[in-house]
Amino acid sequence: MRALQLITDRRIEIADLPAPPAPSLGEVTVAVKAVALNHIDVWGWRGMAFAKRKMPLTIGAEASGVVEAIGPGVSNVLPGQLVSIYGARICGRCHHCVAGRDNLCENVGGVHGFHLDGFAQEKINIPARQLVLAPPGVDAVAAALAPVTFGTVEHMLFDNAKLQPGETILVHAGGSGISSAAIQLAKKMGCTVITTVGSDDKIERAKALGADHVINYRVDRFEGVVRKITKKKGVDVVFEHCGGCRLREDVKRVGTGNQLDGHVVDEVPALAEILGDI
Repeated sequence: MRALQLITDRRIEIADLPAPPAPSLGEVTVAVKAVALNHIDVWGWRGMAFAKRKMPLTIGAEASGVVEAIGPGVSNVLPGQLVSIYGARICGRCHHCVAGRDNLCENVGGVHGFHLDGFAQEKINIPARQLVLAPPGVDAVAAALAPVTFGTVEHMLFDNAKLQPGETILVHAGGSGISSAAIQLAKKMGCTVITTVGSDDKIERAKALGADHVINYRVDRFEGVVRKITKKKGVDVVFEHCGGCRLREDVKRVGTGNQLDGHVVDEVPALAEILGDI
């Protein structure tokens, strides 16, 4: 069985591994059909000093596959069904998991492809609770993008920002993976979508995804354009995952009582400074 493995930092090889055994209690054997590439894969390839892991490590943190066999006690999936695979090894027992907030699991065993062997292999045994059945009409590639790419956006826009139909949203970095997803989901919701890009060649692609207004921030100051588009009202939600000095203007462009929804891990001090200034 072929697998793509990280042998040491910045060195990946195709390896020949034994096929997984029959699935045990609560497990499912999945034949992997598509694997997505994310920043966590790049971080893992570069090497992270704090990551507790053993080499060689099979990579791949986001994937889809077809159920090949189910173990005893499995009732949520059947052989032949296409599934998305959740990338974190969650406990399924803590109150967050029981409530369906697996991302807040108190006993995470690691992330596949980063701490644990990942999904870039032909077959894998995985706990059934980490599988989500793909709806009819969703192919393997789309299903592979659901756990991290679209899952992150769903959490930011709907769990956190409570985005509603008819609202106006500013999506930064419209050419990036999760912003591409944000544009599509927001437009599907019936929102007015404003997005920023760094070059003119990304404008038409952003419009094709559903953006109503596209701003090249290297040519125009996005805050001024947003002010004109919204007639000085500001937007209802800012989708921010870039951080840096842009945060200051994001805070100013959010309408009164509305949401700045961020997925930024290293900008908390900067945000505190900005909020203090205004």
